[in-house]
Amino acid sequence: MHITLTSEDLTKVRFEASPMWETVTSLRALQLGTPLHRPWIESTRRRFAESTDPRKSAHLRVLATVVRPRGFIADSLTPTPQHQDTFARTLAAVAAVPPELWLRDLRFLDAQRPEGPVRETLDALLADIDGGIGRITEALAWYWETAVEPWWPRLRSLLLADIDSRLAQMARSGIEEVFKSLHPSVVPTPDGLDIVRGCEQVDLPAPGGGLILVPNAFVWPNTLVLNVRPFVPTITYAPRGVGRLWESSREAESSPVAQLLGRTRAQILAQLDVPMTTKQLACALDLAAGTVNGHLKIMAAGGLASSMRAGREVFYQRAEVGEALIARV
Repeated sequence: MHITLTSEDLTKVRFEASPMWETVTSLRALQLGTPLHRPWIESTRRRFAESTDPRKSAHLRVLATVVRPRGFIADSLTPTPQHQDTFARTLAAVAAVPPELWLRDLRFLDAQRPEGPVRETLDALLADIDGGIGRITEALAWYWETAVEPWWPRLRSLLLADIDSRLAQMARSGIEEVFKSLHPSVVPTPDGLDIVRGCEQVDLPAPGGGLILVPNAFVWPNTLVLNVRPFVPTITYAPRGVGRLWESSREAESSPVAQLLGRTRAQILAQLDVPMTTKQLACALDLAAGTVNGHLKIMAAGGLASSMRAGREVFYQRAEVGEALIARV
């Protein structure tokens, strides 16, 4: 696949952390049983079993129809993300995708000749496209609340940390170096990007709309590309640090580090496997936000932690000294 990038496109390259992209790709990770995400998969299956929604089986059948374990995923599930999207806004965008685009996606899925429950569900969606869109959005809302929303603060922290790192790389070395580091399958060319994948390109977007780069934890170890009208070309890629995403905080209460820093600061340092806000840390450790903030300022002054801003939020992460110290826990 080739994405042509004009000079105008290159001025409109942007990064976004998308709750809908995470939701959609997590469905595939769940179906495939991706080993990296095993802790999340086990937790999610328990939450499914505990769900009291009488429609949960129907929701899962619908989602398994539009997101297959391999191959094509309905493009209408992931309309162009906007800045600082919330799940509610992205769900409204999915609901607003014109029925003719949904029909295009469902007919493409139909051409793959699915069988069994997927065949039956797909026939029902095609027979009543307006009602089908409603079924899909209702299923997404239930799935988000059950499987993704409990983990979204941690996921979002990881995604924003990657975006911060990529922007710093762009400032140092330019956009071409960013493209080269996204994924081995993404190769810069003189007029754009080649993405190594076997899929037919049809109905390509008009040039000049830009390119959206979406760090995405659940897409690992692959990439996904959206390159069809009327959406802006979009590439998802695995963020740096995704391999540590589901690590539980390392026990630090009785360690030499705790004796050196004190129990609370050792716990905070251990919790920063991914960047977190003061509020997130306070919730995770059951401490007052003011208490956590005071410790973070001292730790930042001592080189144990560093801060980065994303919009109105400030995230803290372990600095080099903190990483070296926590390795001894």
